Amino acid sequence: MVLVVVELALRSAGFGYATAYFVPHPATPPGLLVENQRFPWRFFPPTLARHPDPAVLAPQKPPGTYRIFVFGESAAEGDPAPPFGFARVLEVLLRERYPGTRFEVVNTAFTAISSHVILPIARQCADLHGDLWLVYMGNNEVIGPYGIASVFGQRSLPLAAIRASLAYKSTRLGQLFGWVATQLHRSSEAAKGWGGMSMFVNHQVSQDDPRLAAVYANFQRNLADLVRLGLGSGAKVILSTVACNLRDSAPFGSLHRADLTPDQLAAWDKSYQAGVVAETGGDCAPALRAYEQAAGIDDRFADLQFRWGRCCLALGQAGEARKHFERARDLDTLRFRTDTRINGVIRDAAKAGAAQGVRFLDAERVFAGATKDGVPGDEWFYEHVHFKFAGNYQLARAFADEVAKLLPPAIAGRAATNASWLSKDECARRLGFSATQEHDVLEVVLSRIQEPIYHRQLNFAERRARVARRYEELRGETKPAARRRAVQFVREALASAPDDWQLHELLARALFAADEPDAAIAEWREVATRMPHDATAYFESAQILVQQGKTAEAEAQFQRAIEVNPDFAKAHEGLGLLYARQARTAEAIRHLRAAIRLDPTRAQAAQELARLTAG
Repeated sequence: MVLVVVELALRSAGFGYATAYFVPHPATPPGLLVENQRFPWRFFPPTLARHPDPAVLAPQKPPGTYRIFVFGESAAEGDPAPPFGFARVLEVLLRERYPGTRFEVVNTAFTAISSHVILPIARQCADLHGDLWLVYMGNNEVIGPYGIASVFGQRSLPLAAIRASLAYKSTRLGQLFGWVATQLHRSSEAAKGWGGMSMFVNHQVSQDDPRLAAVYANFQRNLADLVRLGLGSGAKVILSTVACNLRDSAPFGSLHRADLTPDQLAAWDKSYQAGVVAETGGDCAPALRAYEQAAGIDDRFADLQFRWGRCCLALGQAGEARKHFERARDLDTLRFRTDTRINGVIRDAAKAGAAQGVRFLDAERVFAGATKDGVPGDEWFYEHVHFKFAGNYQLARAFADEVAKLLPPAIAGRAATNASWLSKDECARRLGFSATQEHDVLEVVLSRIQEPIYHRQLNFAERRARVARRYEELRGETKPAARRRAVQFVREALASAPDDWQLHELLARALFAADEPDAAIAEWREVATRMPHDATAYFESAQILVQQGKTAEAEAQFQRAIEVNPDFAKAHEGLGLLYARQARTAEAIRHLRAAIRLDPTRAQAAQELARLTAG
């Protein structure tokens, strides 16, 4: 009873946060739900939490709507450009082929999560009248929350303990104790803030690590429970294996067998280096022999398997090359990619659920079949797992074929007269994806692959050169005429989907890049009309107004951003910098401190705060 009283008191006092994925928001009309930006806090320290993409949906599905939930991680989200992810492409494909039906694709995927995070999302989705669940997950089981190489908190807990911990954290009392613990001991990672994949560089896990058995068992149980929830809700379920870049993404980490003697290691290194010299000189046959000799001593070094695969491919041995590339992925000790065991669990789950109507999509096989040599690489992926537009289209088309088989006759019978799927280029036009957009996405990718962890890949220099070369080829897309064409491209896309908030956001950014700030602000207002709970539109408008010298209007927009999302670090930083320029020192310090508390990586906020407090 004491605990109940304390819990109620904490809730009455407003302490803590809601833990559901979808929650009501005062900025949206009553009865609607939006994504909960604090949902990740149960799984991540707030300074390390990645956030869901904005969404608004009605708990009761509107008439004439076919609702699809997508579950997964950053690859399913569409990172590094979610407006062009496979879920978006799938929605366009279905909308154009079945024009009499409103397809509502709700993408719940976001960066760095694992099945331990996805399952609670699915529990709530089970009550939201989905017609179909698409599951594309498995990349983060080792490095995500509760994984054995995680940087986000506790690791290597039994599944029962993980679920008990999550249940405990859903209470305000649990959140209070968690907050106290954080104040007493804050991890170094949390103190520094999000550092990308490089945060995991010291968390290598070899393939024979006995803790991996629990990772696979936990994933199997979480996936089975997710399938059970989906079927129990009345939805159809499609499970997919997870594809990755085999040919062009070298391992991030390699370790030798632990039992090698110094003499064995020296002999291994001699053979390996002989292979590297031969391969570098283009002599793949002797390189292959040298790698085989090294493998006779230790075949568990991931880079060896990757080089072996490259030589096999160069010699026309595509089937053998694929085996070695897959082995290189499985041996990679920095485990950012789904491995053979995880995909095996997915296949087994689909087989076990087939009698109940679970459909199976083998994305690994889809991409292998669509690749000339059967070994997927940079033609589909930006780096190790995140898709280019071509990859997103390929996956969406494969899902679309499966979805078409599951549609009820009332929808299938209303297919367009020309019932073929849209082409990749047609989908790009519907989503506003132009060469200008590709250039801007590549700018993000180039910045990302400068992270130290990418430098560990043996083919880093050549991969960076390829990305930089394509980026330079598209440099003309930054010229004013090209920027204006990009604006028109998005306007044409909006003509067929005028209520698509992501297209309005895309247009706002395109207009600003085309030096049309007033038109950009008008489009941000359109975004805010459709997504009034999302702070981004207010923040971006404020940034433009600051540049125009309209400080009063900018201040109002920054304040509105903070009002709808008090945890939006960028808005606190922007408002703090604005106040600093106006010599409103006390207010500036308050917001700059809030920005740094929420996101320690806000460098400009830290610099300005140091200046203001120096005296």
